[in-house]
Amino acid sequence: PQKLAGLRSSPPLAEAMLRRVEDLPASAEGDAVALAVALWGNQMDLSIWPAGTEGDRAGAFAQVLDRAADHLLWDDTDEVTKLLAERRKEGGGVVDVVVDNAGFELVTDLALADHLVTSGAAREVTFRVKAHPTFVSDALENDLVETAEHYAGLEGEEFRACAKAGKRWVDHLKAGRWTCQNENFWVQPSAMWEMSPALRESLARGNLTVVKGDANYRRLLGDRTWDHSADAFQDVVGAYFPCPVVALRTLKAEVACGLDKEKAAKAAADDENWMCNGKYGVVHFGSGVGA
Repeated sequence: PQKLAGLRSSPPLAEAMLRRVEDLPASAEGDAVALAVALWGNQMDLSIWPAGTEGDRAGAFAQVLDRAADHLLWDDTDEVTKLLAERRKEGGGVVDVVVDNAGFELVTDLALADHLVTSGAAREVTFRVKAHPTFVSDALENDLVETAEHYAGLEGEEFRACAKAGKRWVDHLKAGRWTCQNENFWVQPSAMWEMSPALRESLARGNLTVVKGDANYRRLLGDRTWDHSADAFQDVVGAYFPCPVVALRTLKAEVACGLDKEKAAKAAADDENWMCNGKYGVVHFGSGVGA
């Protein structure tokens, strides 16, 4: 019932977001906006979008990225967009998305995956989902399918963008451009460097893994204490992950690495709960090491 309520309540907010990211350009800026939407989730509401810019989409996107960057404590977006540009030139790559929560956050994940496919950056997206829920909010395969189908079935001008996107999502699933893989590993209390050889090999075949959410980020770091600034994400995660990886995370726990020292100090001065309240985020990229 809780997930169903979340699904049914998400379209009004999602409509505002999806109208603004319709037909994102196949460019670094388009990729950056899609990544920002997936990072900030339900914080990407109307408040972050400049008013009166419907006719100036490029200007609106630039302002969105500027506003989203205000609370980023590290931003490797440029590294990710460079990789996506390379894949686009080669006819599209293989992208994995390690999902976190159902509801509106899952909608933003689908919006990102949709952009990657329709813009030519990815020819195939695999959603890595939990085999069973640890928390009620955990996204499972049926949540993803039901979200796509629910949005595709919406009617009326007030949900025009939701329905249009939903129909594309369903088509991606039917055509095999999108697939889901259930893994028990995603619900185990293990660091990500402890993934099985089979999972490692499966991820290594891809060109990029997108890791979503605070809990998955903490597992990338083994839920261990690292120096927030001195320990770089590349050294901690990029040195063991089996392929290039980007972590999109809003901070909700006191586990982190690779933060900009000055920005982190300012965040701490502005808000004593800066590491736990979800107001600050990171886009961390690691090059990976192969299988």
